[in-house]
Amino acid sequence: MAQLEDWNENTVKRAANETFEELAEMAAGELKKGGPYTKRTGKYQKDWAYEQRISRASAISGIKNYSVYNKGHYQIIHLLEKGHQSRNGGRVRAYEHVGPVNDTLGELAVQKISQKVGR
Repeated sequence: MAQLEDWNENTVKRAANETFEELAEMAAGELKKGGPYTKRTGKYQKDWAYEQRISRASAISGIKNYSVYNKGHYQIIHLLEKGHQSRNGGRVRAYEHVGPVNDTLGELAVQKISQKVGR
């Protein structure tokens, strides 16, 4: 019984770790494609990347965590996503691009892990 539980736990961890890395890569790729803001210089969309986070929780659980981030223009993600006050008094419209990708990948993670585990 213990060996069966160990096999099942390791299988699920392996499937989750593989899926999370695939989805982090996919998220960075989707964000690199750009959104409605692409008529600008294009520097912002080229800088999307992902990397594995080292944290205490992942060392205990065995699940790897990944961060998708913008290397060079991390300061403006929130401003583009939520909109902001302009210098001249009006509002600059929001270009939602991170939220939709995040929502899509959350649903996709569950599907991919279930497929890999075979349930």
